[in-house]
Amino acid sequence: MTTKTLHTSYQGRTIEIVPPASPYGAPTFTVNDASPRPGQRMTGSLGQSTADCLAMIKQLIDDRDEQGPEGIRGCVEYAFWYAPGTWEECPNGAGKAYGKHIKPTDAPCNERACKAQAARIAARKARHAQGNPTASALSAQLARAGFERTSDNGRLGAGFRVMKNEGGPATGVRIVWYLDGARMPLDHAPGRLPEIADFLRAKGKYAIHYDGGATATVTAKTTKETPA
Repeated sequence: MTTKTLHTSYQGRTIEIVPPASPYGAPTFTVNDASPRPGQRMTGSLGQSTADCLAMIKQLIDDRDEQGPEGIRGCVEYAFWYAPGTWEECPNGAGKAYGKHIKPTDAPCNERACKAQAARIAARKARHAQGNPTASALSAQLARAGFERTSDNGRLGAGFRVMKNEGGPATGVRIVWYLDGARMPLDHAPGRLPEIADFLRAKGKYAIHYDGGATATVTAKTTKETPA
């Protein structure tokens, strides 16, 4: 049984394995001079030889490399398994004690939350590029013009709400009017929505699709407007 520490490299990773002190012990090792617990080595299986431990490490490295850049994800503490230069810390997790994670170098993050955020940003940019309003900007504009927003602080107050349409950026946004205490817009009670439609038409920036009821749609001027 060898008692000599093994220093080797594989697929760009440096590997150090300290063999067990007895045939019944377990080897300890680091990859890229690191482990999930800084200053400590990882532990192999009881009775595992240095050669078997090396084979296990190589297989774990191969599994990650086989996934390519799409597989680079997870917390910073386990980033040592990936080849140096292939990953970087994702800026979206900076300063967050439980949110620090990695992404492929110079590439989008693979984490689900970051993908969702990137999709929202892309949709917002697409909406802007097509000339469609965003829900937040249009809502702020109407509030500044003196139209009251509905609020939900135990009960809904009378007012408008601006929401994204489900069909993507090209479909623009919709404005709905709620009666005081109503949980859904009622077409027979449009409230100030006709005033809102007239106000936006007078601005001339967007196409206003409104023919009565409690819902109006606002899109870019390139979309044909529904007559009042």
